[in-house]
Amino acid sequence: MMSVEDADKIIAFLSAAYMATDDPQAREEFHRLANELRKASGQPLQ
Repeated sequence: MMSVEDADKIIAFLSAAYMATDDPQAREEFHRLANELRKASGQPLQ
């Protein structure tokens, strides 16, 4: 299991990448990856 703190740090990088692109497919993938990290750290999905 991943710690919430580590997951949140990686999610912050994914969020920056999400905001840096207008490509819907890229945004969908960043969101999916963030949710995988949330699952791995026991957080609710968004």
